Amino acid sequence: MSIAERKEREKAERRQAILKAAKEVFFKHGFEHASMDMIAAESELAKGTLYLYFKSKEELYVSLAEEGLTVIDSMVDEALRTAETIEEKLLAHTEAYYNFAQTHPAYMQIFMAIQAGALNDKVEPERLAQLQEAKWKRFRQAEELMKEGIRKHLFRRDINPREVVLMVWSSVTGAIMMTSERCNHTTMFEGIDRKKFVKDIAQVFLEYIKLKPEQSRTAESQKARTKGTVPLM
Repeated sequence: MSIAERKEREKAERRQAILKAAKEVFFKHGFEHASMDMIAAESELAKGTLYLYFKSKEELYVSLAEEGLTVIDSMVDEALRTAETIEEKLLAHTEAYYNFAQTHPAYMQIFMAIQAGALNDKVEPERLAQLQEAKWKRFRQAEELMKEGIRKHLFRRDINPREVVLMVWSSVTGAIMMTSERCNHTTMFEGIDRKKFVKDIAQVFLEYIKLKPEQSRTAESQKARTKGTVPLM
């Protein structure tokens, strides 16, 4: 390994060490109360060294959010790998999101803070816009699955796919927050399988939008008549 290659590797390792320390500090103290001094102490690096890699704690926060999105993307992809039907794929999104919240609570806290506007007017609008665009990638994927389900006569045609995904996302996110160990409501969930509870919420919405068997047969009959064929009963 050349000297230049070794220096690049050392820089990458130091950057990761700073991000790891920042994640711990932000998780313990929250965005508002965290400081670069705290992060420097946690990483055992000089404060000036931090500024060689990140110009502010806001930039560190965004970088952690971007790192978290990479993690959740890989978890969703892994969950979708074994899902076959549209319903299974939609439920896989929910399960992956729940698993992510349980195994990476620090990232989840960062997402919630950004969603609440913690970085508004503190980070370049372009970078925040890029972050939001990446964040909504899976939302749009679920929306497209809903649309596909409508086209295939699995879901009702009178639903608004985006609205349903928003309702599911809001309900599931709320459930995940309420069932987390950091929430004061945890005693309410004693004896309740929290993962099943979250998955059941998504399942309730799926049952709400699914066509009933008789509705599905009617839709198939109409489709067959349009093509000039008669469906097998």
